[in-house]
Amino acid sequence: MDCLILAYKWTSRNLRKVIVSILKSWLAKNVKKMNYIQNYSMTDDKKIKKEEEKIFLVYTQHKEELQNFLSKNFQWIEKISIN
Repeated sequence: MDCLILAYKWTSRNLRKVIVSILKSWLAKNVKKMNYIQNYSMTDDKKIKKEEEKIFLVYTQHKEELQNFLSKNFQWIEKISIN
């Protein structure tokens, strides 16, 4: 079973709708959500920018189909790949 790691920056209510959509599509077996992860990045003018986001893990046996579903329906969700 594959695990996709995804980041979400908007409201929790909308994230719940995303998670329910993923589960009802039968493309995921399990979804785990972690709240309030801090994302620090350097801007072009050399200032540090801090954003809060949520991370969720999606366990699936249909990785390709799930990625297509997410890119078609929820383009604003960022995929995080860990090497």
